[in-house]
Amino acid sequence: MKLLHTADIHFGSNAHGRIDPSTGLNTRLQDFKKSFDFMVQRAIEEDIDVFLFAGDAYRTADPTPTQQRAFAECLKPIAEKDIPIVMIVGNHDHPVSYGKASALDIFPYLDGDIHVFRQVDSTVIETKSGPLQFIALPWPIRSMLLTKEEYRSMQPGQVREFIEQKYLDFVDRAVEKLDPSLPTVMAAHLSVHGAELSGSEHTSLIEHEPKFMVSQLAKAGIDYVALGHIHRYQDRNDGASPPVVYSGSIECVSFKEWDTPKGFVLVTIEAKNDKKDTQFQFIETPYRPFIAIHLDVREAEDPTAEILKEIGRHPVEDAIVRIRYQVQESRIADIDLSQIREALQNVHVIASLERITEPLERKRKTVVTKDSSLEEALRLYISQHETLAPLEEEMVKKALELEMEFELHRNTNHESIN
Repeated sequence: MKLLHTADIHFGSNAHGRIDPSTGLNTRLQDFKKSFDFMVQRAIEEDIDVFLFAGDAYRTADPTPTQQRAFAECLKPIAEKDIPIVMIVGNHDHPVSYGKASALDIFPYLDGDIHVFRQVDSTVIETKSGPLQFIALPWPIRSMLLTKEEYRSMQPGQVREFIEQKYLDFVDRAVEKLDPSLPTVMAAHLSVHGAELSGSEHTSLIEHEPKFMVSQLAKAGIDYVALGHIHRYQDRNDGASPPVVYSGSIECVSFKEWDTPKGFVLVTIEAKNDKKDTQFQFIETPYRPFIAIHLDVREAEDPTAEILKEIGRHPVEDAIVRIRYQVQESRIADIDLSQIREALQNVHVIASLERITEPLERKRKTVVTKDSSLEEALRLYISQHETLAPLEEEMVKKALELEMEFELHRNTNHESIN
C-alpha cells in the first residue's frame, strides 16, 4: 500500500510576496500552489492508495475564498482519481470559538472520497489495495473540553495533563482492536518530545501544549505514524519501527525556515512473511528559496565590495533575500545601497537590507532609513520589541494590505484629476 503524507501547507502565508499583475494574486500564494501541484502530480505518478494530510491547511482558520479555491483546485486531480483523501484538523484549521466550523469541514461536501477527522477516531478506510486501519489524533481542542462545567476550574497544566491522558487512553483502546494482518497508520497533529523545530512554530505555544513521547505513539501494530505541526522533516523514531515522521511543510512559511528543506513523504507498507515492512522517502518540492546573508564589514577596506562579494556566493536569482550587515556607525556613508540593489535586481523579493551599527556586546536599536520599505521598517521595529514577535506576520500582512489600499486610492484620485 502506498501513501503520500503531507502537513502544514499554510495557504495564505504571503509574507515577502508581491502582487502578480497578470493574475492579481500574491506570488507567495502561487508558490504554495506550485509546490502543492507538484506534490499531487507525484502522487498520481506513484499511483498512491491514500493522500494523507496531517493538519494546518491554511495560515488561519478563516481562509479567504481565493485561498479555499486554490486548495480545492490542488486536491481536485486526487479526487478525480477516486483516491481517498484523509485529513485531520490542525491548530490553524480550528477556530478559537467553540461550535464554529473548522477550515477543513467544507471538504467532505466536495466530490470525491474525502474523510475529515475533527476528533479522535479509529476507523477502516477502503482503498484500491485493500482496507487501511486508520487512527486519527487531530489537534486537541481545549475549548471543547472547557464547555463542560467540571473541567472549567482546571489550571493550564492540569488541562494539558488531562488531554495527554485522554489521548493515550484512546490510542491504547484503538490498538487493542487492530487486525494485525492489515496495514495501520496513525495521523496526529501534535508535539513530540525532542522534535527539532524549524523556527516558525510559536515556541511559547508549543511549550505549554500537550506533548507525547515517541514510545507512546510507536505502538506495536502501527506501521506508520504521520505527524503534522512541526515544519521540519524528521523521523522521531530514529529509523526504528514504526517510523514516527513529521513531513514538514511544502514551502517556507517565514525566514525562520530559510535553511529547512521543504517537501512531503512517500510511504510504502508491504506484507512480508506474515510481517509488515514500512519504507518511506522524503521528496523535496520546487519551493522558492529563502536566502539569509549576514556578514560583518566593520573592518573591511571596502564594505560595499565585501557585501557584493558575499551576494555573489549565493544563488539569489528568483529567491527571497534578506541581508544583514554590521558596520561601524562612522562608515555608514561608505555603503553604496544602489550597488547592492543592482546586484539583487534578479531576486524575487528583497525581504530586507538591515544595517546593524552596534557592537555585538552592546544593544542598540537598528536604524530605519529612508531607503527602507514599509515591510523592512516594520520588521525592524518588531525585531526590537520581543512581545510583538508572535504577531509579526499578521502585522506585516495588515500593513501591506493598507499600503496597497492607499496606493490604489492614490492612483484612482490621480487618474480622476488627469
